[in-house]
Amino acid sequence: MGTMSDSRDQSTPRFYTLTPGWGTKYYFASVDTDSMGDASVDWSYRDLANFKGTAVLEIISGKTPGDFLRNDTLLMVVSDRVVAILREYGIKSFATYKVEVMRGGKKIAGYNGLAVLGRGGPNNPTAYKDGPMPGTSIQRIRGLSPTKWEGSDLFMLDDLYRVVLATERLKDIFKKEKVTNCLFEPAEEFAVGYPGHYLKTRK
Repeated sequence: MGTMSDSRDQSTPRFYTLTPGWGTKYYFASVDTDSMGDASVDWSYRDLANFKGTAVLEIISGKTPGDFLRNDTLLMVVSDRVVAILREYGIKSFATYKVEVMRGGKKIAGYNGLAVLGRGGPNNPTAYKDGPMPGTSIQRIRGLSPTKWEGSDLFMLDDLYRVVLATERLKDIFKKEKVTNCLFEPAEEFAVGYPGHYLKTRK
């Protein structure tokens, strides 16, 4: 792995949501929420930096380990290789916590919980201009656009604490290093309360 420059043009940045991929060949896990105690009830990707326990996950489908481990609780669980890549390229806006991944009664080593420390401020208010979904208090969202991004390659918005955002630089790094089972989608296409989860249909 080579070191890339940390300089970037902040005048017209492009942001992406970062999630585990949807490939069915990769492991999918169920989280034992009891193992997380109170942290399982109300958490954000930032709060998990203070989690001192061990989150236990059980592989329930898939046959291939990926660098990102999709799970039913939206925890960001990544391989040792991903952590090493982030550190190699000077990305500091994260912390790790302990996870224990099980499959058929056997431990699978090499995974970490990922907490996200970077900040983007609140989402642009125009994203909420359509108001709540009819008959609910759930706010519709059309696009993600940080208003106080502090320059981190990995960050989250203050008002959407279970959505991870990344820069184009990080996207390029993961592509170069062939990180598996992760998905970058344009932040401006993110949507809640409209047909589909994104404004454009996934291919």
